[in-house]
Amino acid sequence: MKLVEIYNYYWNEKSDTRTNNLPLMGSPIIIPAIILSYLYFVLKYGPQFMKNRKPYNLKTFIQWYNIFQIIANAYLVQQNISAGWFSEISVYCELPDYSYKPGPMKIAYTMWLTTMLKLIDLVETVVFVLRKKQEQISFLHVYHHVSTILLIWFMTKYYAVSMTSFGILINCTVHVIMYTYYYLTTLGPNMQKMMSSYKPIITSVQMVQFVICTLDWHVTTRMLSSDQGLWDCELVAELKSSCYGLV
Repeated sequence: MKLVEIYNYYWNEKSDTRTNNLPLMGSPIIIPAIILSYLYFVLKYGPQFMKNRKPYNLKTFIQWYNIFQIIANAYLVQQNISAGWFSEISVYCELPDYSYKPGPMKIAYTMWLTTMLKLIDLVETVVFVLRKKQEQISFLHVYHHVSTILLIWFMTKYYAVSMTSFGILINCTVHVIMYTYYYLTTLGPNMQKMMSSYKPIITSVQMVQFVICTLDWHVTTRMLSSDQGLWDCELVAELKSSCYGLV
């Protein structure tokens, strides 16, 4: 096979046709370019730009950004549930449905919307740079943002089905809680003091979410990428039950 044919086979023919033509999904360049630009800004250009400048006061912007995130993530949770989660879709196992029926299509479109939202999430790190909060830009922070985008982009392009959307449902639910907490802490010292007791709980919720999503995606993608092309739902259910039991 020629190089062009190999590229076309793996990038286009094997992709999910329902999502491949949506914005940013068809190009192998745009999202990596956004990520590289992000890394360049937050790790090099941004700190140099702010070196001899005072931190920007972005309180109002941050408040509205948090409100946007609460609404956007709540909407994605609602869309996943209305597509069939917890009513028609099983948490433990569901055969992949690449059809154009309303439910599967809503799942696929919601996954694409989530990809777009994860790109918007990069704004958080830019805000840290402009506020000269460089100590908050840890390796883990940057790795989290970059890896999340790459993962959801890959899932949306190739496996935009109910089983891969479970992690999105959990993640967006946790983000509604997180950004509500972040918003409340911007309302002044009294509110910050009141909310301080909830910080360990928020951290614990984030860690549990991370473990659940990691285990779930690992099991699901192993089955999706199987050469057999068919799932053993009993096996998947047993694996997921074991994973959730460990959590």
